[in-house]
Amino acid sequence: MMNLWTLAQTDTFFLPPQASNLSHDVDWAWNVVLGVTGFFFVLVVVVMLLFVLKYRRRTPNDATPEITHNTPLEIIWTVVPVVILICFFFIGFKGYLNYDTPPTNAVVVDVTGQKWRFSFQYPNGGTSDILYVQKDVPVVLNLHSTDVLHALYIPAFRTQRNLIPFRTTNIWFIPEELSPKDGFPLFCTQYCGQDHSRMHSVVRVLDKKDYADAMAQVANPFKEKDGNTGKSRWIPYVELGHKLYEQKGCISCHTIDGTKGTGPTWKDLWKTDVQFAAPPGTAPLKASDSDANWEAYITESVLHPSAKIVQGFSDQMPSFESQFSPTAPKDEELRAIITYIKSIGNTHYTPPIPADSELYDADKHPDHHPEFTPEHVKAIEAAGGAAGNAASAPTTQNQ
Repeated sequence: MMNLWTLAQTDTFFLPPQASNLSHDVDWAWNVVLGVTGFFFVLVVVVMLLFVLKYRRRTPNDATPEITHNTPLEIIWTVVPVVILICFFFIGFKGYLNYDTPPTNAVVVDVTGQKWRFSFQYPNGGTSDILYVQKDVPVVLNLHSTDVLHALYIPAFRTQRNLIPFRTTNIWFIPEELSPKDGFPLFCTQYCGQDHSRMHSVVRVLDKKDYADAMAQVANPFKEKDGNTGKSRWIPYVELGHKLYEQKGCISCHTIDGTKGTGPTWKDLWKTDVQFAAPPGTAPLKASDSDANWEAYITESVLHPSAKIVQGFSDQMPSFESQFSPTAPKDEELRAIITYIKSIGNTHYTPPIPADSELYDADKHPDHHPEFTPEHVKAIEAAGGAAGNAASAPTTQNQ
């Protein structure tokens, strides 16, 4: 358990550690308001107790004095609070201007909120389910919601703002402290439905080198680098599918152990008879149907989830079409998820390439993932490069 000395070094008395430029203004305003109101609370209580003792009725025959008003006292208790409120306004307005005016050289990250996850898209086109930022570099978060009202709250940065459907809001900050190993917590603070309590993530504040490595990783989710050896490898599709299952928020609604969630479990989903409740009259999907039919069904369920509703479930899933577009490399990410569903399906599945194959050595074979389809490889070559290209330089906020 954290001892008092450690707590005193990492946290303020009431609040989490100060980890951004905004935290100083917020904490200063908090401490001033708390100190002033606390002082007057104690003053009023003490004076009230003194008055109760001094002016209490001592005998039944004591007469109540007829006091109408006291002009000097009334002026004092009117003017002093007005002056204090003006000071509060000045402190708050100064902090608000700083809070709402991002610098022009800030890195822009697009944040999408949907039931029940956050997705962060970086200037290099990569996405992740946790927020990576670089220490001492300004960051602007452009906030969007695809369904209902959400809110993004980072306690250590003292920043919070709503994600409003069909509108773009933004917040900005400069991270001033490297994050702990587990990152700084990030929450949704607007009740957004059944699994609202599971809509949370973390912020990783990294130094320049680690941030560059993180950006290269999110730009190319098919590849990872061993931090100890420095060697790169292509991630097998079964493993990548499980990784995307967690990163894309599928884990919020779909279990992989057979238990019922908000949506159907993925355990034994592949090649198991499926009955549909909507649209009425939709023919069931049979275990004996072809792989192509099953792949088409899962693809449709991800891109257009309202097209067919499984019996026993309601139409709650948002569309992931923007995250799994038909262009490279998003199409292959969806293929990886389908491959993972196959691997935990109702039939034995053997990946086309053994996971220990040297074809997964990305240093020896840097051009493309061994499980990419030929069509996908052609699309990458037509786009002018290999699938392992490094992340592009971040763009900045222009005002």
